Amino acid sequence: MWALTSLLLAGVARAAIPNAMLRGMPSLPKVSVPERSITSPNGTALPNITTVYHFDQLIDHDNPGLGTFKQRYWMNWEYYEPGGPIVFMTPGEVNAEDYVGYVTNDTINGLIAQQQNGAAVIMEHRFFGFSNPYDNLKSQSLALLTIQQAIDDLVYFATTADLPMPGGDAVKPGQAPWVLVGGSYPGALTSYTMVNKPGIFWAGYGSSANVQTITDYYDYFTPIREYMPQNCSSDVQAVIAYLDKMYAANDTAGIQTLQEAFALGALDHVGDFATALQYNLWDWQSLDPDVGPGSLFYQFCDALEVKDGVNAGPGGWGLDNAIKSWGNFWNTTYYNYTCQDQGVEACLGTFVPTDPYWTNVTVNNSGRSWFWLVCNQIGFYQVGPPEGQPAIVSRILQPSFVERQCVNMFPEAFTSPPEPPTAETNAMYAGWNVNVPRLFFANGLRDPWRGGTVSADGLNKLNTTSMPIYMSDGFHCSDLITDNGIVDPTIAVVQEAGLRYMKEWLAEWKPSSQ
Repeated sequence: MWALTSLLLAGVARAAIPNAMLRGMPSLPKVSVPERSITSPNGTALPNITTVYHFDQLIDHDNPGLGTFKQRYWMNWEYYEPGGPIVFMTPGEVNAEDYVGYVTNDTINGLIAQQQNGAAVIMEHRFFGFSNPYDNLKSQSLALLTIQQAIDDLVYFATTADLPMPGGDAVKPGQAPWVLVGGSYPGALTSYTMVNKPGIFWAGYGSSANVQTITDYYDYFTPIREYMPQNCSSDVQAVIAYLDKMYAANDTAGIQTLQEAFALGALDHVGDFATALQYNLWDWQSLDPDVGPGSLFYQFCDALEVKDGVNAGPGGWGLDNAIKSWGNFWNTTYYNYTCQDQGVEACLGTFVPTDPYWTNVTVNNSGRSWFWLVCNQIGFYQVGPPEGQPAIVSRILQPSFVERQCVNMFPEAFTSPPEPPTAETNAMYAGWNVNVPRLFFANGLRDPWRGGTVSADGLNKLNTTSMPIYMSDGFHCSDLITDNGIVDPTIAVVQEAGLRYMKEWLAEWKPSSQ
């Protein structure tokens, strides 16, 4: 649905490292802004949905005396009628300008608003885009970037904001029902908020909500391995096993030869080479049901598996051809896509802490803000699996490899590689143990983040009418996008169920104040 090249961070000298960081982020698919006029139910012309509004958000909810900062938000009340709900979302770890389409009926947010005669609002997450308490992203500033502060932002907005629509000063919780919607990390935030601050949001919708924080998140690659073309998976596994075997034998000459087959011989550290091989797999996260064989991920698999017009069988073509074909794909296509005109070490190396990528503290740097949350609270390091499991990612990559980068990025905060307190995060916000009323979970079978959701393999979380759990054949947050339900009937089932439950739950709401 959206090209990964759009994830490159403007103004940062390095291209590939932030691109890699963002490729593995659990972020929402983008939605374009529809080219149509917006009118209210009575025909009144409404402001363009790209109109930016600002809310005076508390800098620190534990110390209100520090004052406020301007938090950006957008809204659409084309379907709103008095008594309707406020459908509220933060797009999470992104500049929210690119997600304004989530206030339209091109998404589940807008479908709920349309069905229930409600208004849709999205609010930019603190320390992302241009909603920053301070004018920099230094460690001292980012100390106020926590899950709890983000939860409190949502609650403070809902309970104090006067919205710019007619009657928008009288739609606070108690006066009108609020529905909290989120996908990916914001989906987890939806669950966390309803656990931590019950009674504010009447209902919730969490899509691909990775509620259980996990440090050693090798399961990111499990759905990819299971659902990618089997021949492609076989050949990738062959190359990775070959690399890991040489690494275990300390065969530096063999590793160097392998790197040179990919034109990556100039990389000084084998861990950076192993990371580069992940890039092709991260492209899976950009897939949607309407993405065809021309997508970058399938171009990669075709490069490995189509030889002289013939497709390999389930076992692939074997190691020698896989090295040659995968290396050639990097040489002819992927290196230029990833690194543009940069040198190998400058593009893919991660061991120089003075590099501008690590030291840049200007705002609107999603990779840096996200990495702060990763290092401090949520982990989700996408690494190789334990011995005995099939591997499409090298076991050279362990959490310690990423934790080292936390020191590079935030030397003022970490003097040694930190292990994120994921158990504490899960205990505080319930993780997989979430059990709150009127919270709808929607997940995708092919989603690499499914292992952190309530649909994780082996969890067998109880599906109830109070907290329904639905799963489609989709990818990451596929059910949030209206058109995906047209393409894939299993996604349509999830969307229809979500709308049905919202209708039932909102019919039960009663005002508690005027």
